[in-house]
This record gives sequence, structure tokens and C-alpha cells, in this order.
Amino acid sequence: MSCLFKFPKRTRAAATLPIVLLVGGLAVEIGIAGAFIAYFLSQSSFGIKLSGEALAAARAGIQDARIKIVRNKNFIPGSNPYTLNIGNNSAQITVCKDLKTVSSACDTPMTGKFEITSLGSALTKYRQVKVIIYVDATTGEAKLESESETAI
Repeated sequence: MSCLFKFPKRTRAAATLPIVLLVGGLAVEIGIAGAFIAYFLSQSSFGIKLSGEALAAARAGIQDARIKIVRNKNFIPGSNPYTLNIGNNSAQITVCKDLKTVSSACDTPMTGKFEITSLGSALTKYRQVKVIIYVDATTGEAKLESESETAI
């Protein structure tokens, strides 16, 4: 003898639908959480890489201005600041002759010296380097006095 009461097929299908939706929803949530974790981990390492590229661009800007000063001890750029493009990155370089920056660009006297400020940028990251160079008025010899990375 078989079972007296059998569930109709519709009732069994109706009972499995919420279970399938629940398991599917959990799988989707786990996938979205994994995607967010992967995104944030890749962004943090990508940000470090971009920050290093911005520092390299700033240092390249410093080297460019130093070469121009060594070649011409009375160097003052035509447009201050000027921009140097390095691949996809750039450096904005400000050269102050006989002046230094305290509160705004080139606002404090400093005789016989150049201050070079280079702001390197790589996508959304920025790094700034400042250099002070002493240039002897008679011989034209250029000596590096200080180099520092400054907060932006």
C-alpha cells in the first residue's frame, strides 16, 4: 500500500523556489563582496605605484631645471611655472632666482641662490620636491645646498 497523501507537483515547486532564490542570493552577495575586496586591494597597490611615478616625475623636473641653471647662471624661465611632460606624467616646475618660498611662491629674499620647486603628478597622485642651489656669481659654479620632499 502506498502513502495516502501525496503533495501535488505545484506545492513541491513552490517550496523549492524560495530555497533556490536564497542560495542564489547568497552566491551573488559573496561574488560582489569578492569583487569589492579585489578592487580595493588592486587600488592600494596601484596607488603606491602612481605615487612613486609622481615622485620620479618631480625629480625629473628638478633635474631639468638644474641643467638649465648650470647652462645659464642667470636662468629665469619665460613662463614661471613651466611644465615638463614625462610620458603620461608631468612636472610643474617653479624656479625662483634670489628668492625662496615661505608662504607663497618666491616671496622671501635669498641672494645668490635658486630655489626649484617641482610638483610631479601621475593621474591622481602628487609629490613635491624642493631644491636650493647656490650659484657663484664669478665662477658660475652651481652647488646643491639642500633637497627635500615637501608636503602638499
